[in-house]
Amino acid sequence: MRKNARFFRREKSWLWAAGLLCLGLTLRLLFLEKLPYGLNQDEASAGYDAWALLQAGIDRNGKSWPVLFFSWGSGQNVLMSYLAIPFIALWGLRPLSLRLPNAIAGCVTLWGMWRFARKVRGEKFGLWALGLLAINPWHIMASRWGLESNLLPALLMGACFFLSRAEEKPKALFGAALCLGLAPYAYGTAFFFLPPFLLWSVIRLRKSLRPGVTVLSFLLFSLLIFPIAYCQALNILGGEEKRLLGMTLPRLVDARQNATSILGGGGLGVVRKNVLTFLEILHNGDDQVEYNALPFWQGGILYFFGLPLAVLGVIRSIQERGKRPGEWPMLGWLGCAALCSALIDGNINRLNMVWIPMIYYSALGGFWLMDQLQLRRALPLAVAVLSFLYFGYNYSTRFAAPGHYKYFPGLGEAISRAEELSPETVYITSQVRQPYIFALFYTTPAPERFAESAVFQTDLETGMQTVERMEGFEFAEIERADLWILTEGEAQEQQREILDTFGLYAVCR
Repeated sequence: MRKNARFFRREKSWLWAAGLLCLGLTLRLLFLEKLPYGLNQDEASAGYDAWALLQAGIDRNGKSWPVLFFSWGSGQNVLMSYLAIPFIALWGLRPLSLRLPNAIAGCVTLWGMWRFARKVRGEKFGLWALGLLAINPWHIMASRWGLESNLLPALLMGACFFLSRAEEKPKALFGAALCLGLAPYAYGTAFFFLPPFLLWSVIRLRKSLRPGVTVLSFLLFSLLIFPIAYCQALNILGGEEKRLLGMTLPRLVDARQNATSILGGGGLGVVRKNVLTFLEILHNGDDQVEYNALPFWQGGILYFFGLPLAVLGVIRSIQERGKRPGEWPMLGWLGCAALCSALIDGNINRLNMVWIPMIYYSALGGFWLMDQLQLRRALPLAVAVLSFLYFGYNYSTRFAAPGHYKYFPGLGEAISRAEELSPETVYITSQVRQPYIFALFYTTPAPERFAESAVFQTDLETGMQTVERMEGFEFAEIERADLWILTEGEAQEQQREILDTFGLYAVCR
Protein backbone atom coordinates (compact mmCIF):
# COMPACT_ATOMS: atom_id res chain seq x y z
CA MET A 1 0.00 0.00 0.00
CA ARG A 2 2.82 2.42 0.83
CA LYS A 3 4.45 1.74 -2.53
CA ASN A 4 1.16 2.40 -4.29
CA ALA A 5 0.63 5.66 -2.35
CA ARG A 6 4.16 6.77 -3.20
CA PHE A 7 3.55 5.90 -6.86
CA PHE A 8 0.35 7.95 -7.02
CA ARG A 9 2.00 10.91 -5.27
CA ARG A 10 4.80 10.79 -7.83
CA GLU A 11 2.34 10.56 -10.70
CA LYS A 12 0.46 13.56 -9.32
CA SER A 13 3.71 15.50 -9.03
CA TRP A 14 4.56 14.76 -12.66
CA LEU A 15 1.12 15.91 -13.75
CA TRP A 16 1.56 19.21 -11.88
CA ALA A 17 5.01 19.62 -13.41
CA ALA A 18 3.65 18.94 -16.90
CA GLY A 19 0.91 21.51 -16.35
CA LEU A 20 3.32 24.17 -15.12
CA LEU A 21 5.73 23.46 -17.97
CA CYS A 22 2.87 23.80 -20.47
CA LEU A 23 1.91 27.11 -18.85
CA GLY A 24 5.50 28.33 -19.07
CA LEU A 25 5.85 27.23 -22.70
CA THR A 26 2.59 28.94 -23.63
CA LEU A 27 3.64 32.23 -21.99
CA ARG A 28 6.95 32.18 -23.89
CA LEU A 29 5.82 30.92 -27.31
CA LEU A 30 2.24 32.08 -27.89
CA PHE A 31 1.93 35.08 -30.26
CA LEU A 32 5.73 35.35 -30.26
CA GLU A 33 5.79 37.24 -33.55
CA LYS A 34 3.22 39.84 -32.47
CA LEU A 35 4.04 40.31 -28.79
CA PRO A 36 6.05 42.45 -28.62
CA TYR A 37 4.82 43.99 -31.86
CA GLY A 38 7.62 45.28 -34.08
CA LEU A 39 11.38 44.88 -33.75
CA ASN A 40 14.08 46.47 -31.66
CA GLN A 41 17.21 47.59 -33.53
CA ASP A 42 19.39 44.96 -31.81
CA GLU A 43 16.96 42.24 -32.88
CA ALA A 44 17.03 43.48 -36.47
CA SER A 45 20.84 43.56 -36.42
CA ALA A 46 21.13 39.99 -35.10
CA GLY A 47 18.49 38.81 -37.57
CA TYR A 48 19.99 40.29 -40.73
CA ASP A 49 23.48 39.07 -39.85
CA ALA A 50 22.09 35.54 -39.33
CA TRP A 51 20.33 35.73 -42.71
CA ALA A 52 23.50 37.03 -44.39
CA LEU A 53 25.54 34.16 -42.94
CA LEU A 54 22.94 31.69 -44.21
CA GLN A 55 22.99 33.20 -47.69
CA ALA A 56 26.62 34.16 -48.16
CA GLY A 57 28.69 32.98 -45.19
CA ILE A 58 29.47 36.58 -44.20
CA ASP A 59 27.80 39.17 -41.97
CA ARG A 60 26.77 42.60 -43.19
CA ASN A 61 30.27 43.91 -42.64
CA GLY A 62 31.83 41.19 -44.78
CA LYS A 63 33.21 39.09 -41.90
CA SER A 64 33.07 35.34 -42.56
CA TRP A 65 31.63 33.31 -39.66
CA PRO A 66 32.70 35.79 -36.98
CA VAL A 67 33.02 34.81 -33.33
CA LEU A 68 31.77 38.32 -32.51
CA PHE A 69 29.73 40.49 -34.85
CA PHE A 70 31.20 43.86 -35.81
CA SER A 71 27.59 45.12 -35.74
CA TRP A 72 27.45 48.84 -34.85
CA GLY A 73 31.24 48.94 -34.47
CA SER A 74 31.38 47.95 -30.81
CA GLY A 75 30.43 44.30 -31.22
CA GLN A 76 27.38 42.08 -30.78
CA ASN A 77 27.23 38.52 -29.46
CA VAL A 78 26.80 35.81 -32.08
CA LEU A 79 25.32 32.71 -30.45
CA MET A 80 21.64 33.63 -30.80
CA SER A 81 22.09 34.49 -34.48
CA TYR A 82 23.80 31.18 -35.18
CA LEU A 83 20.99 29.33 -33.41
CA ALA A 84 18.41 31.30 -35.44
CA ILE A 85 19.88 30.24 -38.80
CA PRO A 86 17.91 26.94 -39.03
CA PHE A 87 14.64 28.73 -38.26
CA ILE A 88 15.41 31.42 -40.83
CA ALA A 89 16.17 28.69 -43.37
CA LEU A 90 12.75 27.15 -42.66
CA TRP A 91 10.54 30.24 -42.41
CA GLY A 92 12.54 33.14 -43.79
CA LEU A 93 13.78 36.25 -42.02
CA ARG A 94 10.93 37.33 -39.76
CA PRO A 95 10.49 38.14 -36.06
CA LEU A 96 9.29 34.61 -35.25
CA SER A 97 12.41 32.94 -36.70
CA LEU A 98 14.67 35.35 -34.86
CA ARG A 99 12.93 35.12 -31.48
CA LEU A 100 12.59 31.33 -31.32
CA PRO A 101 16.12 30.65 -29.94
CA ASN A 102 15.52 32.83 -26.88
CA ALA A 103 11.98 31.53 -26.40
CA ILE A 104 13.11 27.89 -26.61
CA ALA A 105 16.04 28.62 -24.28
CA GLY A 106 13.58 30.13 -21.81
CA CYS A 107 11.46 26.97 -21.97
CA VAL A 108 14.51 24.74 -21.43
CA THR A 109 15.44 26.91 -18.43
CA LEU A 110 12.07 26.06 -16.88
CA TRP A 111 12.85 22.36 -17.17
CA GLY A 112 16.34 22.89 -15.74
CA MET A 113 15.01 24.86 -12.77
CA TRP A 114 12.44 22.17 -11.99
CA ARG A 115 14.94 19.31 -12.17
CA PHE A 116 17.54 21.19 -10.12
CA ALA A 117 15.11 22.30 -7.38
CA ARG A 118 13.46 18.89 -7.27
CA LYS A 119 16.78 17.11 -6.82
CA VAL A 120 17.99 19.46 -4.09
CA ARG A 121 14.83 19.97 -2.03
CA GLY A 122 12.22 17.49 -3.14
CA GLU A 123 9.08 17.25 -5.28
CA LYS A 124 7.02 20.00 -3.66
CA PHE A 125 9.75 22.60 -3.75
CA GLY A 126 10.59 21.66 -7.32
CA LEU A 127 7.02 22.45 -8.34
CA TRP A 128 7.01 25.70 -6.37
CA ALA A 129 10.27 26.91 -7.96
CA LEU A 130 9.07 25.89 -11.43
CA GLY A 131 5.77 27.70 -10.96
CA LEU A 132 7.41 30.90 -9.76
CA LEU A 133 9.82 30.92 -12.72
CA ALA A 134 7.01 30.10 -15.16
CA ILE A 135 5.14 33.30 -14.23
CA ASN A 136 8.18 35.50 -13.51
CA PRO A 137 7.83 38.87 -15.33
CA TRP A 138 11.50 39.33 -16.22
CA HIS A 139 11.89 35.81 -17.57
CA ILE A 140 8.75 36.00 -19.69
CA MET A 141 9.84 39.33 -21.20
CA ALA A 142 13.45 38.21 -21.74
CA SER A 143 12.26 35.04 -23.50
CA ARG A 144 9.95 36.89 -25.88
CA TRP A 145 12.34 39.19 -27.73
CA GLY A 146 15.54 38.54 -29.61
CA LEU A 147 18.12 40.30 -27.46
CA GLU A 148 21.12 38.06 -27.94
CA SER A 149 22.48 38.52 -24.40
CA ASN A 150 19.32 36.97 -22.95
CA LEU A 151 20.70 33.52 -23.80
CA LEU A 152 23.25 33.73 -20.99
CA PRO A 153 20.91 32.83 -18.08
CA ALA A 154 19.81 29.65 -19.89
CA LEU A 155 23.41 28.51 -20.31
CA LEU A 156 24.23 29.24 -16.68
CA MET A 157 21.12 27.30 -15.62
CA GLY A 158 22.39 24.40 -17.70
CA ALA A 159 25.83 24.59 -16.08
CA CYS A 160 24.23 24.74 -12.61
CA PHE A 161 22.07 21.70 -13.40
CA PHE A 162 25.03 19.59 -14.60
CA LEU A 163 27.35 20.65 -11.78
CA SER A 164 24.77 19.65 -9.17
CA ARG A 165 25.02 16.12 -10.58
CA ALA A 166 28.78 16.00 -11.04
CA GLU A 167 29.54 14.59 -7.60
CA GLU A 168 27.33 11.56 -8.25
CA LYS A 169 27.85 11.37 -12.02
CA PRO A 170 31.28 12.78 -12.96
CA LYS A 171 30.43 12.70 -16.69
CA ALA A 172 27.95 15.50 -16.03
CA LEU A 173 31.04 17.75 -16.12
CA PHE A 174 30.92 17.52 -19.93
CA GLY A 175 27.51 19.22 -19.92
CA ALA A 176 28.76 21.95 -17.59
CA ALA A 177 31.85 22.48 -19.75
CA LEU A 178 29.68 22.81 -22.87
CA CYS A 179 27.36 25.39 -21.26
CA LEU A 180 30.19 27.44 -19.72
CA GLY A 181 32.29 27.30 -22.87
CA LEU A 182 29.41 28.70 -24.94
CA ALA A 183 28.45 31.36 -22.37
CA PRO A 184 30.83 34.12 -23.66
CA TYR A 185 29.31 33.76 -27.14
CA ALA A 186 25.93 34.57 -25.56
CA TYR A 187 27.13 37.59 -23.61
CA GLY A 188 30.57 39.03 -22.97
CA THR A 189 29.87 39.63 -19.26
CA ALA A 190 30.44 35.88 -18.86
CA PHE A 191 34.17 36.65 -18.87
CA PHE A 192 33.73 38.42 -15.52
CA PHE A 193 31.60 35.58 -14.15
CA LEU A 194 33.59 32.53 -15.21
CA PRO A 195 36.85 32.89 -13.20
CA PRO A 196 35.26 33.06 -9.71
CA PHE A 197 32.58 30.53 -10.59
CA LEU A 198 35.08 28.01 -11.98
CA LEU A 199 37.24 28.45 -8.87
CA TRP A 200 34.18 27.89 -6.64
CA SER A 201 33.24 24.77 -8.63
CA VAL A 202 36.73 23.25 -8.44
CA ILE A 203 36.87 23.81 -4.69
CA ARG A 204 33.47 22.18 -4.17
CA LEU A 205 34.17 19.22 -6.48
CA ARG A 206 37.82 18.64 -5.60
CA LYS A 207 37.16 15.38 -3.72
CA SER A 208 34.99 13.84 -6.42
CA LEU A 209 36.81 14.90 -9.60
CA ARG A 210 38.09 12.05 -11.75
CA PRO A 211 41.30 12.84 -13.66
CA GLY A 212 40.17 11.55 -17.07
CA VAL A 213 36.75 13.22 -17.07
CA THR A 214 38.16 16.42 -15.58
CA VAL A 215 40.92 16.75 -18.20
CA LEU A 216 38.57 16.06 -21.11
CA SER A 217 35.99 18.51 -19.73
CA PHE A 218 38.66 21.17 -19.35
CA LEU A 219 39.82 20.56 -22.94
CA LEU A 220 36.24 20.89 -24.22
CA PHE A 221 35.77 24.13 -22.30
CA SER A 222 39.13 25.49 -23.50
CA LEU A 223 38.51 24.65 -27.16
CA LEU A 224 35.10 26.31 -27.05
CA ILE A 225 36.17 29.48 -25.29
CA PHE A 226 39.51 30.06 -27.01
CA PRO A 227 38.29 31.83 -30.21
CA ILE A 228 36.13 34.38 -28.39
CA ALA A 229 38.71 34.87 -25.61
CA TYR A 230 41.41 35.47 -28.24
CA CYS A 231 39.13 37.93 -30.06
CA GLN A 232 38.38 39.88 -26.90
CA ALA A 233 42.06 39.98 -25.96
CA LEU A 234 42.95 41.31 -29.43
CA ASN A 235 40.45 44.14 -29.04
CA ILE A 236 41.46 45.04 -25.50
CA LEU A 237 45.17 45.03 -26.39
CA GLY A 238 44.72 46.80 -29.73
CA GLY A 239 45.59 43.88 -32.01
CA GLU A 240 44.60 43.45 -35.66
CA GLU A 241 41.79 41.37 -37.10
CA LYS A 242 42.61 37.67 -37.32
CA ARG A 243 41.35 34.56 -39.11
CA LEU A 244 41.14 31.25 -37.27
CA LEU A 245 39.96 28.01 -38.93
CA GLY A 246 37.60 29.90 -41.25
CA MET A 247 36.29 32.14 -38.47
CA THR A 248 36.84 35.90 -38.22
CA LEU A 249 38.10 37.50 -35.03
CA PRO A 250 37.10 41.09 -35.88
CA ARG A 251 38.83 44.26 -34.76
CA LEU A 252 36.13 46.56 -33.41
CA VAL A 253 36.08 50.34 -33.41
CA ASP A 254 35.73 50.18 -29.63
CA ALA A 255 35.20 47.07 -27.50
CA ARG A 256 31.71 47.08 -25.96
CA GLN A 257 33.17 46.19 -22.55
CA ASN A 258 34.91 49.56 -22.48
CA ALA A 259 31.54 51.29 -22.41
CA THR A 260 29.71 48.88 -20.12
CA SER A 261 32.28 47.77 -17.55
CA ILE A 262 35.28 48.88 -15.51
CA LEU A 263 37.49 48.18 -18.53
CA GLY A 264 36.53 51.67 -19.62
CA GLY A 265 38.47 53.08 -16.65
CA GLY A 266 37.44 54.94 -13.53
CA GLY A 267 38.83 52.67 -10.84
CA LEU A 268 37.15 52.33 -7.44
CA GLY A 269 34.79 55.21 -8.15
CA VAL A 270 33.22 53.24 -10.99
CA VAL A 271 33.03 50.11 -8.84
CA ARG A 272 31.16 52.04 -6.17
CA LYS A 273 28.79 53.51 -8.76
CA ASN A 274 28.12 50.06 -10.25
CA VAL A 275 27.33 48.58 -6.83
CA LEU A 276 24.93 51.41 -6.04
CA THR A 277 23.24 50.98 -9.42
CA PHE A 278 22.80 47.26 -8.78
CA LEU A 279 21.33 47.89 -5.33
CA GLU A 280 19.01 50.53 -6.76
CA ILE A 281 17.73 48.10 -9.41
CA LEU A 282 17.13 45.50 -6.71
CA HIS A 283 15.30 48.03 -4.55
CA ASN A 284 13.21 49.53 -7.36
CA GLY A 285 12.46 46.23 -9.08
CA ASP A 286 13.13 47.74 -12.51
CA ASP A 287 15.65 49.95 -14.32
CA GLN A 288 13.28 52.39 -16.09
CA VAL A 289 14.00 50.59 -19.40
CA GLU A 290 10.58 49.29 -20.36
CA TYR A 291 11.66 46.43 -22.59
CA ASN A 292 13.68 44.99 -19.67
CA ALA A 293 10.94 45.12 -17.03
CA LEU A 294 7.67 46.82 -16.25
CA PRO A 295 7.44 49.20 -13.27
CA PHE A 296 7.67 47.66 -9.81
CA TRP A 297 3.95 47.44 -9.03
CA GLN A 298 3.21 46.01 -12.47
CA GLY A 299 5.63 43.13 -11.93
CA GLY A 300 9.15 44.53 -12.02
CA ILE A 301 11.78 41.78 -11.99
CA LEU A 302 10.49 39.53 -9.19
CA TYR A 303 7.07 40.97 -8.26
CA PHE A 304 6.74 43.09 -5.13
CA PHE A 305 7.26 40.10 -2.84
CA GLY A 306 10.32 38.67 -4.60
CA LEU A 307 13.25 40.54 -3.05
CA PRO A 308 12.42 40.03 0.67
CA LEU A 309 11.68 36.36 0.01
CA ALA A 310 14.97 36.00 -1.88
CA VAL A 311 16.92 37.47 1.05
CA LEU A 312 15.12 35.05 3.37
CA GLY A 313 15.90 32.18 1.01
CA VAL A 314 19.62 33.00 0.87
CA ILE A 315 19.81 33.15 4.67
CA ARG A 316 18.05 29.81 4.91
CA SER A 317 20.34 28.22 2.33
CA ILE A 318 23.47 29.42 4.15
CA GLN A 319 22.11 28.11 7.46
CA GLU A 320 21.54 24.71 5.87
CA ARG A 321 24.88 24.43 4.07
CA GLY A 322 26.02 20.83 4.12
CA LYS A 323 22.45 19.53 4.46
CA ARG A 324 21.62 20.27 0.82
CA PRO A 325 24.84 19.20 -0.94
CA GLY A 326 23.53 19.71 -4.47
CA GLU A 327 22.59 23.36 -3.88
CA TRP A 328 26.13 24.76 -3.92
CA PRO A 329 26.15 25.66 -7.68
CA MET A 330 23.14 27.96 -7.19
CA LEU A 331 24.66 29.68 -4.18
CA GLY A 332 27.95 30.10 -6.05
CA TRP A 333 26.08 31.40 -9.09
CA LEU A 334 24.35 34.10 -7.03
CA GLY A 335 27.53 35.08 -5.19
CA CYS A 336 29.66 35.31 -8.33
CA ALA A 337 26.95 37.21 -10.21
CA ALA A 338 26.58 39.69 -7.35
CA LEU A 339 30.36 40.13 -7.33
CA CYS A 340 30.32 40.79 -11.08
CA SER A 341 27.72 43.52 -10.61
CA ALA A 342 30.51 45.69 -9.20
CA LEU A 343 32.34 45.42 -12.53
CA ILE A 344 29.41 46.15 -14.86
CA ASP A 345 27.64 49.43 -15.60
CA GLY A 346 24.34 47.82 -14.84
CA ASN A 347 20.86 47.63 -16.16
CA ILE A 348 18.61 44.58 -16.08
CA ASN A 349 19.83 42.95 -19.28
CA ARG A 350 23.52 43.62 -18.54
CA LEU A 351 23.04 42.03 -15.12
CA ASN A 352 20.92 39.18 -16.44
CA MET A 353 23.17 36.54 -14.83
CA VAL A 354 21.74 37.58 -11.42
CA TRP A 355 18.02 37.02 -11.86
CA ILE A 356 17.62 33.22 -12.14
CA PRO A 357 19.27 32.56 -8.75
CA MET A 358 17.25 35.43 -7.29
CA ILE A 359 14.07 33.71 -8.50
CA TYR A 360 15.25 30.41 -7.04
CA TYR A 361 15.92 31.93 -3.63
CA SER A 362 12.67 33.85 -3.76
CA ALA A 363 10.94 30.50 -4.21
CA LEU A 364 12.95 29.03 -1.33
CA GLY A 365 12.14 31.93 0.99
CA GLY A 366 8.43 31.72 0.23
CA PHE A 367 8.38 27.94 0.57
CA TRP A 368 10.13 28.05 3.95
CA LEU A 369 7.95 30.90 5.24
CA MET A 370 4.76 29.04 4.36
CA ASP A 371 6.02 26.01 6.22
CA GLN A 372 7.03 28.01 9.31
CA LEU A 373 3.81 30.00 9.53
CA GLN A 374 1.69 27.04 8.52
CA LEU A 375 -0.01 29.20 5.93
CA ARG A 376 -2.69 27.74 3.76
CA ARG A 377 -1.13 27.35 0.34
CA ALA A 378 -4.17 28.96 -1.26
CA LEU A 379 -3.17 32.39 0.10
CA PRO A 380 0.36 32.70 -1.40
CA LEU A 381 -0.89 30.98 -4.54
CA ALA A 382 -3.64 33.60 -4.88
CA VAL A 383 -1.12 36.43 -4.38
CA ALA A 384 1.18 34.98 -7.06
CA VAL A 385 -1.68 34.40 -9.54
CA LEU A 386 -3.17 37.88 -9.06
CA SER A 387 0.28 39.47 -9.43
CA PHE A 388 0.84 37.50 -12.63
CA LEU A 389 -2.55 38.46 -14.08
CA TYR A 390 -1.88 42.14 -13.39
CA PHE A 391 1.56 41.87 -15.02
CA GLY A 392 0.10 40.00 -18.01
CA TYR A 393 -2.55 42.65 -18.55
CA ASN A 394 -0.02 45.50 -18.46
CA TYR A 395 2.53 43.69 -20.61
CA SER A 396 0.07 42.70 -23.32
CA THR A 397 -1.62 46.10 -23.50
CA ARG A 398 1.72 47.91 -23.63
CA PHE A 399 3.62 45.75 -26.12
CA ALA A 400 0.96 44.16 -28.37
CA ALA A 401 -0.44 46.17 -31.30
CA PRO A 402 -0.47 49.15 -31.62
CA GLY A 403 2.85 48.47 -29.88
CA HIS A 404 5.59 50.20 -27.91
CA TYR A 405 7.78 52.83 -29.55
CA LYS A 406 10.98 51.00 -28.50
CA TYR A 407 10.06 48.26 -31.00
CA PHE A 408 9.23 50.72 -33.80
CA PRO A 409 5.78 49.20 -34.48
CA GLY A 410 4.63 49.42 -38.08
CA LEU A 411 8.05 50.27 -39.51
CA GLY A 412 8.41 46.91 -41.27
CA GLU A 413 5.02 47.26 -42.95
CA ALA A 414 5.86 50.84 -43.96
CA ILE A 415 9.13 49.71 -45.58
CA SER A 416 7.32 46.92 -47.45
CA ARG A 417 4.65 49.35 -48.65
CA ALA A 418 7.30 51.82 -49.81
CA GLU A 419 9.00 49.02 -51.79
CA GLU A 420 5.72 48.24 -53.58
CA LEU A 421 5.64 51.82 -54.89
CA SER A 422 9.06 51.30 -56.56
CA PRO A 423 10.70 54.65 -55.72
CA GLU A 424 14.35 55.24 -56.54
CA THR A 425 15.19 56.24 -52.97
CA VAL A 426 13.30 56.03 -49.66
CA TYR A 427 14.16 58.20 -46.67
CA ILE A 428 13.62 56.67 -43.20
CA THR A 429 13.24 59.07 -40.29
CA SER A 430 16.14 59.65 -37.92
CA GLN A 431 13.71 59.07 -35.04
CA VAL A 432 14.32 55.39 -35.71
CA ARG A 433 17.54 54.13 -34.09
CA GLN A 434 19.92 52.83 -36.76
CA PRO A 435 17.23 52.98 -39.49
CA TYR A 436 19.46 51.24 -42.03
CA ILE A 437 19.26 47.94 -40.14
CA PHE A 438 15.48 47.87 -40.57
CA ALA A 439 15.89 48.50 -44.30
CA LEU A 440 18.24 45.52 -44.41
CA PHE A 441 15.99 43.28 -42.31
CA TYR A 442 12.81 43.92 -44.27
CA THR A 443 14.27 44.10 -47.80
CA THR A 444 17.13 41.55 -47.41
CA PRO A 445 19.61 42.76 -50.03
CA ALA A 446 22.68 40.56 -50.44
CA PRO A 447 25.38 41.57 -47.91
CA GLU A 448 27.84 42.18 -50.77
CA ARG A 449 25.43 44.70 -52.34
CA PHE A 450 25.01 46.47 -49.04
CA ALA A 451 28.78 46.70 -48.51
CA GLU A 452 29.26 48.16 -52.01
CA SER A 453 26.57 50.84 -51.70
CA ALA A 454 26.67 51.82 -48.03
CA VAL A 455 28.18 55.14 -46.96
CA PHE A 456 29.40 54.69 -43.38
CA GLN A 457 30.06 57.22 -40.66
CA THR A 458 31.92 56.28 -37.46
CA ASP A 459 31.94 58.13 -34.15
CA LEU A 460 35.37 57.35 -32.71
CA GLU A 461 34.35 58.51 -29.22
CA THR A 462 31.47 56.07 -28.86
CA GLY A 463 32.64 53.41 -31.31
CA MET A 464 29.25 53.66 -33.02
CA GLN A 465 29.05 53.10 -36.77
CA THR A 466 26.04 54.46 -38.68
CA VAL A 467 25.03 54.42 -42.34
CA GLU A 468 24.11 57.63 -44.15
CA ARG A 469 22.78 55.96 -47.30
CA MET A 470 22.68 52.62 -49.11
CA GLU A 471 21.20 51.35 -52.34
CA GLY A 472 17.56 52.45 -52.44
CA PHE A 473 17.61 54.21 -49.07
CA GLU A 474 18.64 57.54 -47.59
CA PHE A 475 19.06 58.18 -43.86
CA ALA A 476 20.78 61.57 -43.66
CA GLU A 477 19.36 64.02 -46.24
CA ILE A 478 15.58 63.93 -46.60
CA GLU A 479 15.53 65.89 -49.85
CA ARG A 480 17.64 63.28 -51.62
CA ALA A 481 14.68 60.85 -51.51
CA ASP A 482 11.41 60.77 -53.46
CA LEU A 483 9.48 58.80 -50.84
CA TRP A 484 9.61 59.19 -47.07
CA ILE A 485 8.86 57.05 -44.04
CA LEU A 486 8.20 59.41 -41.15
CA THR A 487 6.42 59.30 -37.84
CA GLU A 488 2.86 60.53 -38.13
CA GLY A 489 3.79 63.61 -36.12
CA GLU A 490 6.66 64.46 -38.48
CA ALA A 491 4.44 63.94 -41.53
CA GLN A 492 1.78 66.31 -40.21
CA GLU A 493 4.32 68.89 -39.07
CA GLN A 494 6.03 68.89 -42.49
CA GLN A 495 2.66 68.81 -44.26
CA ARG A 496 3.60 65.77 -46.32
CA GLU A 497 1.09 63.85 -48.43
CA ILE A 498 0.42 60.66 -46.46
CA LEU A 499 -0.13 57.61 -48.64
CA ASP A 500 -0.48 54.99 -45.89
CA THR A 501 0.02 54.67 -42.15
CA PHE A 502 1.27 51.62 -40.25
CA GLY A 503 1.58 51.71 -36.48
CA LEU A 504 3.60 54.82 -35.61
CA TYR A 505 4.81 55.43 -39.18
CA ALA A 506 3.50 57.05 -42.31
CA VAL A 507 4.57 56.51 -45.92
CA CYS A 508 4.65 59.96 -47.51
CA ARG A 509 5.18 61.55 -50.90
